[in-house]
Amino acid sequence: MEDIITDTQIHGHSLRGFLLTFILCTFSLGAFSQAGLSTESKKAKKLYEKADKKYRERDFTGAISLLEESTKEDPNFFEAYIRMGSLYNAMGNEDSVYSKFQKYAGLAPDPLASVLEKLSFMAFDRGEYEKAQSFLDSFLKRVPERSSGTEIQLLIKSLEFVNDQLSKPGDSVIVETLPSEINRFKLQYLPSVTIDNAAIFYTKRDDVRGDEDIVVSHYKNGSWQSAQSVSSRINSPLNEGACSVSADGRTLIFTSCDDKYSLGSCDLYITQKVGDVWSQPKNIGKPVNSIYWESQPSLSADGKTLYFSSNRKGGYGGRDLWVSKNTNGKWTEPVNLGEAINSPRDETTPFIHPNGTWLYFSANGYPGMGGYDLYVSKFDSVWHMPENLGYPINTFRDEVAIVITGDGSQAYFAKEEQKNFEILESKLVSIKLPLELKATGASYIVGNVTDSKTGKPLGAEIEIIDLTTNEKIYQSKSDSLSGEYYMVLPSGLSLGAYVKKKGYLYSDQHFTSEINDLSSPDTLDLLLDPVEIGKSIVLKNIYFDLDSYEIREESQSEIENAFQLMRQNPKIIVEIAGHTDDSGTRSHNMELSKQRAKAVHDRLIEMGINSDRLNYKGYADSSPLLPNTSENNRKSNRRIEFRVLRVSQ
Repeated sequence: MEDIITDTQIHGHSLRGFLLTFILCTFSLGAFSQAGLSTESKKAKKLYEKADKKYRERDFTGAISLLEESTKEDPNFFEAYIRMGSLYNAMGNEDSVYSKFQKYAGLAPDPLASVLEKLSFMAFDRGEYEKAQSFLDSFLKRVPERSSGTEIQLLIKSLEFVNDQLSKPGDSVIVETLPSEINRFKLQYLPSVTIDNAAIFYTKRDDVRGDEDIVVSHYKNGSWQSAQSVSSRINSPLNEGACSVSADGRTLIFTSCDDKYSLGSCDLYITQKVGDVWSQPKNIGKPVNSIYWESQPSLSADGKTLYFSSNRKGGYGGRDLWVSKNTNGKWTEPVNLGEAINSPRDETTPFIHPNGTWLYFSANGYPGMGGYDLYVSKFDSVWHMPENLGYPINTFRDEVAIVITGDGSQAYFAKEEQKNFEILESKLVSIKLPLELKATGASYIVGNVTDSKTGKPLGAEIEIIDLTTNEKIYQSKSDSLSGEYYMVLPSGLSLGAYVKKKGYLYSDQHFTSEINDLSSPDTLDLLLDPVEIGKSIVLKNIYFDLDSYEIREESQSEIENAFQLMRQNPKIIVEIAGHTDDSGTRSHNMELSKQRAKAVHDRLIEMGINSDRLNYKGYADSSPLLPNTSENNRKSNRRIEFRVLRVSQ
């Protein structure tokens, strides 16, 4: 991944602010005049003067060595400490900068306000919150007019947030390191899991500056298996990483940088799994990819909505979160998620929960514990302001790329070990989320789609419709080799499920989704009948009010599927049959069933189906599916059926 160390897992810290070149500008090291120095030691002054010569020769190490000797001669020689801090800054050694500036601030009777300001940020970045507050208070006492500045305000609010978090009990969240079968590399980060928790995909490096690859570990027989390369078709000598897998584990979008097919520095690529084989990855192309940086994808449960991070034009900060939808096989123009989520700084590593309404991401532009923190935003007609996931999930280090299980109870993310803000290692960890952090759950159904006559597995289209809004909330396919499918279901909704394939009558289901055990999902095997004379289908999602033949609004998805069935099979002629239960008189039920069948007949003609292809008939209660001995049975008997009468030549 291009600049993965700064672009994805290991970021520049959120409040570090600016480089320390201001010190070099304020105190020109060329001006090593002995006039006005605090030390009375002649030897210390002499060493200070020699350090000036080394500095002019650009021998920073030599200059520092001489300054160290001068402070041994006089430990209170504060000018020497600020000089050393400035030189260490030029050399990129931040820990030493911090150490020397603290010594300077502790000894100088009137320390520079700019040093106090920088120390407050540096202390915060190291999780030394009390020191950060002390340095900040000293700074603002000197220059109170700076309190309204953007960076200072963020630091003030972050310290307030830290105080609130650390005042709470710290044992509510236990972080557990995943087993060595997963954490078998120097660095592992950016995890993505299937909805059944049976596979975890992530990015690995064998060393800090090494090649990135995508690996996968499967959960079998009660334990995680040793992680292996996801596919030789996906991993290459280039860097591949930051992947997102669909709920069923059969669509993978990942980031590759500097590939010959790339449009920009880093692009998003897609691959599909058929059977056990991943297809050759393809660049998603425009409009998702651009000449800019696109990375860190997150697929919705059905693989039809894509969230990602990009520094493309039109955003609110450095890197923003964007979304694109797959409509009729094409990705739409990405839309920025807006200023409710995107700040003037960076937002990265989005993860959309299978419930489709909770979006997790990492950011450095909101009050937090330090570095990049993890946040969640919830969608309810609009995206709401992000909520910090709090301590101990977030710390002063960078926390990025969290993923949450389908039931909302468990999270996976990476924890780093750093020294002098350089990565040493990164391991994947898991946590059981406390009640206040649990996501609204999603359940799923698994099964197989097969030909009812031959038993052959079928690759069929699967759609889930919210019957209240007639909105399509999930779309997927069953595997063409195994017939296996997943249906991901937000909980608590009245849903219609449709399984369709050209040349077959579609299957429909109606149910209210409930959260199930991810380890024991509901299983529903589906048989599709070939379009043949005499074959029929019950339209389970056609609804009428009691004693009425006016089609209710929630029937629209079923009507649309019946219409598509007629369009995809232009040679079939069908009968639309109306059925009732045994309540009421036969004559009344006959008329009611006839009128209900006619209502469906007329609606399909209005939509464009030729009337020569449609017949309708009422059967009253003459052909019950079940005995009319209970209300549930009667409900099943009140129905509309499609029956194939003829197939024209």
